[in-house]
Amino acid sequence: MKKIARVLKKIVPTKKAGFKSPLRQSLEMLWLGVFYRLSPIEYRSFEFGKKGIGQREIRSYIRVYDAEKKLRRTLNSRAWAPMLTNKLLFNSYFSQRQIPVAKLYGMFHPQFGSDIEGNSLRTKKDLHRLISEKGIDQFVVKPLAGKTGVSVLVLELVEKTPGDYVFEDRGGERYDLDRLVKHMSRKVEFGQQGFIMEARIVNHPDIARLNPSSVNTCRLVTFMNFEGEVSIILSVIRIGVKGKNTDNWHTGGLAAAIDPVTGVLGEGLIRPDFPNGGWHSSHPDTGAAIKGVQVPHWDQIVDLVLKAARMTPFIRTIGWDVASTPDGPVIIEANFSWGPMMCQACNKGLLTPELRQEFAKFGLRFPS
Repeated sequence: MKKIARVLKKIVPTKKAGFKSPLRQSLEMLWLGVFYRLSPIEYRSFEFGKKGIGQREIRSYIRVYDAEKKLRRTLNSRAWAPMLTNKLLFNSYFSQRQIPVAKLYGMFHPQFGSDIEGNSLRTKKDLHRLISEKGIDQFVVKPLAGKTGVSVLVLELVEKTPGDYVFEDRGGERYDLDRLVKHMSRKVEFGQQGFIMEARIVNHPDIARLNPSSVNTCRLVTFMNFEGEVSIILSVIRIGVKGKNTDNWHTGGLAAAIDPVTGVLGEGLIRPDFPNGGWHSSHPDTGAAIKGVQVPHWDQIVDLVLKAARMTPFIRTIGWDVASTPDGPVIIEANFSWGPMMCQACNKGLLTPELRQEFAKFGLRFPS
């Protein structure tokens, strides 16, 4: 009964012009949840409650359940998963193959931490030495195996004393070295423990003006077909909101489709379960126009992602997060699970007839 109550609580119809009646939407969410394993937030994010939306339109989307349980498990080798899910392995592998990634300083861990030269990075003294020797005034802290922006800090030096440094994050929180050591020593919810330290990436001015408090990244989803050819099947930009360290959609950020040919942005979309949920032609905090903006270095971004995807042949579908910087594109990370709800909500689905044929070669078939 408690499980049913939780599901019913999430059934919230969209009360806007152009949508079906609240009762009709509620019944459809319930029916699709029971018989199609579609969650209420998927129904709302994909705007299935709009008038005129029927089974044909609904089945152009892959359910998150199918994307995670069928598509990813069939196309992606679990033996290769750590190449993407472990940020230390990811950075080391791709930097060695001349793919532009963030500069790595090391991994902090109270027992096993080391910098890139192999020196200890386990204590406040070690952290002070690294910052002093490298002259680090800005850097990013990430859980070794983290996702969705959890426990990420984007730090900038604001105060220096003979025995300490004080950094500030995007939300105005201050971290001296003791607080940083405590943050990076705590146990996190992921499989591997520890935090990596990387150089801060700065957006190209055309992208930074959308929201300067976060690095706004392009997510390009690649697919390697049965014959080994790589293509981009979905592309969006993620844009953070005021005071956030990251650009994640699930924390209230925006996402907008990117035309895969031109690199031009569509309207921004905030998840419907946030106060500003819905479509935005301009950023609600900064007022900067989103729709029609050209992503700088788009052709270079596409070439870079296709090249990187060919270097991971046993992971056939990957979500690449790429920052456009003043000096060109930099891959921030790659995702074993690439956010099928966000990417499809902006692009009006995934399951084209052509992709269905390609997936069928792997024995993958979805309702049609």
